[in-house]
Amino acid sequence: MSKASDKSDTAVEPALPIPSPLPWQASQWQRLGAQWTAGRCPHALLVSGQPGLGKRRFADAFAALLLCDQPRHGLACGECRGCQLRIAGSHPDFIRVVPEKEQGPLKVEQIRELGEFVGRTSAREGARVVWLAPAESMNINAANALLKNLEEPSGSVIFLLITDNPSGLLPTIRSRCQTIAFPVPPQQAALRWLSDSGVEGEQASSALTLAGGAPLLAVALMEPEAREIREKFLVDITALTRGDENPVTLAGRWESPGEGADLNLLLQFWQSWLGQMLKARSTDLAADASVMALLQRLPGSGPESQRPLFAFYDQLLKARGLLSGNSNPNKRLLLEELLIRWAALFR
Repeated sequence: MSKASDKSDTAVEPALPIPSPLPWQASQWQRLGAQWTAGRCPHALLVSGQPGLGKRRFADAFAALLLCDQPRHGLACGECRGCQLRIAGSHPDFIRVVPEKEQGPLKVEQIRELGEFVGRTSAREGARVVWLAPAESMNINAANALLKNLEEPSGSVIFLLITDNPSGLLPTIRSRCQTIAFPVPPQQAALRWLSDSGVEGEQASSALTLAGGAPLLAVALMEPEAREIREKFLVDITALTRGDENPVTLAGRWESPGEGADLNLLLQFWQSWLGQMLKARSTDLAADASVMALLQRLPGSGPESQRPLFAFYDQLLKARGLLSGNSNPNKRLLLEELLIRWAALFR
């Protein structure tokens, strides 16, 4: 089971003694660094953007800067006592809050435990940092528990909340945070970084398209396991358009322990293929051969034939929103419904 979509912010970048922002994060880093230097850093930051843009690395770099005793050139030094404690994972003024199980929720008990950390004084007379991700995985009880901490902030505590889906958070939480938003970087900047990471040429362009423009996710999706899942899923949904597969049976197979995959990853692939189909139909530009084969099976032509594709694209977006929120949908039923709708497009 591939976790590329979950770990895309971290899978490419190892833990660094001196974490630094990525090239496309320069403006956000400079603005936030200036606030910190001027003593105007907000007590809560919401680091937001789609998966694969390096949000966790950015939050790691800023946490390191906050905990460093002697920053150099706007980054943590990596050598002082504060940095040594952080690198060892034993800094008394830093706490990392993540789900107990991968893809699981952040529980209310975990958030309530923050009370003791937030309420005490700094052990090293500096900033205390709460690093929490993914913020949208909190249920309503956990979110309300966090809200209490945000409403009565301690002067030295800074919350770093990382989210792929800010709409999955309570409006009252969002309103108490300064949002650090990361859009998709310019294509040339992303391709340059991919080249430095060993992904070049047509392979880099294809991977970036598949990842919706997110460079770290592009690299993660080029890993052999992710490629195998992508190819197998494309074969299956193509067979569905021919009537050679049953949507319910197919959904069960992709949810089974042997062949199952992260549903958000499958929808990422599906969304990319659908985007290519829409672009090819509206511009007459050829897409990947497998995608063009799907397009050729689609009934109708011209603008009218695009409406069902746009409607299905909206369904994919809604499904991904449900998966990244805290509603905990039935994944088997969600996939079944999408596969049934997909098959109906080609009838």
